[in-house]
Amino acid sequence: MPRVAQTTLTQHILHNQPQRFRGALSTLITQIGVAAKMIAAQVRRAGIIEVWGETGEVNVQGEEVQRLDRIANDTFISVLEQSGCVAAMASEEEDDWLRVPAALAGDYLVVFDPLDGSSNIDVSASIGTIFGVYACPSRPERLEDVLRPGRDMVAAGYVIYGSSTVFVYADGERVDCFTLDPVVGEFFLSRPNLRIPDTLAMVSANELNEPYWPAWTRGLMGELKERNRARRALTGRHMGSLVADFHRNLIKGGVFLYPVDSHNKRGKLRLLYECNPLAFIARAAGGADTWGEGSVLDLAPEHLHQRTGFVVGVAEAVARAEDWYARERRGELAPLAPPAAPRGER
Repeated sequence: MPRVAQTTLTQHILHNQPQRFRGALSTLITQIGVAAKMIAAQVRRAGIIEVWGETGEVNVQGEEVQRLDRIANDTFISVLEQSGCVAAMASEEEDDWLRVPAALAGDYLVVFDPLDGSSNIDVSASIGTIFGVYACPSRPERLEDVLRPGRDMVAAGYVIYGSSTVFVYADGERVDCFTLDPVVGEFFLSRPNLRIPDTLAMVSANELNEPYWPAWTRGLMGELKERNRARRALTGRHMGSLVADFHRNLIKGGVFLYPVDSHNKRGKLRLLYECNPLAFIARAAGGADTWGEGSVLDLAPEHLHQRTGFVVGVAEAVARAEDWYARERRGELAPLAPPAAPRGER
């Protein structure tokens, strides 16, 4: 039987120096892999060691903090701080940005959502970690040094904790996917140079939000559904876990959308921790993203926990979203009446 060559994450990084992994970036990515393994171990044991449920805290987003949220956040911060690669970091779970002590400081800024989709924790559905990496030639001193547009990122990635633990990394030119072998304790390259399909196959959207959607979103969804009139060309898939929805769409060819609407008037998803890294990955894989009139990567963040509308996935579908958005802006779509208030609120 022929021997199958397997490449670990560390070997992959070493083989691609210095073209893709310059300086301490190679160490930083391997250390993020270490943090992912530590979090994956906790996720697998969640029901056994009683780390399900809420901590009783409320984070800066106004959300109940799950116990695994706190574990993942503390793990990520600890590993990054001790890596010697990071000057500063910002987490979705923290009120303010964090500066690494000078003795441990490195040359990168890392922003991250330590545990995306945490509402799925108690039902054992897929959850994940999302991160973005910025070069940091001088040590950040002010918030303005941390609030940088996504175009400045040098790398981004995510980890999924599901039926398997998957680590996806992009450097702006290509995307590589690694799968954790829990027996060996190593990430192995499983999908090199991952490319999103050109043909749209699925749509990820919470259609129960339709009463709150703007006219352009209804127009887009109506157009996509019309493709199924003659034959079933598209299917709907929505997990309620952004990173899981994104990963499926990246592999199978889909589009994810969560627009600004009358219920979430500033958007639902976080620009720094969720949208920018996933937009960076999508574009490196041949896809696209938009907030309506352009990529979220071009937005200048005004604060750490800024939210935005977001469409990401197959480039053709994203282009159609921008077309419908432009039609609404030009006044070509009739404004929608707000949804009726519940009987008790009238």
